[in-house]
Amino acid sequence: MKRFFAALLPAALSAAAVAHHSPAVFDQSKEITVAGVVREFHWGNPHSWIHLDVAGDDGTVERWSVEMDPASHLARRGWRSTTVKPGDEVSVVVHPLRNNEKGGQYVSITLPGGAVMDAR
Repeated sequence: MKRFFAALLPAALSAAAVAHHSPAVFDQSKEITVAGVVREFHWGNPHSWIHLDVAGDDGTVERWSVEMDPASHLARRGWRSTTVKPGDEVSVVVHPLRNNEKGGQYVSITLPGGAVMDAR
């Protein structure tokens, strides 16, 4: 019985890894631009995150969460843990969430000085 479960473990772990990295929750056919103030930038693995405060159409502040690549992938594209910081006003292009929640998958960001960082 132990051998049976030991044989199943690698398959179960690989299925979980594939499911975790599935982009299915994002609408890859759409890109939207969200402008706001960085509330938090999490530099890490398995994903980095930017959390933004975005002014809604009615003036209320909406919290947006943008999923990014791991820190090691971002670093190869010129990112550092200090590239964005709380209080920075940025514009982020994302593939939006399919469920219409306030979030998306990072495509590019325009930094306060005008530089554009791209995910590609």
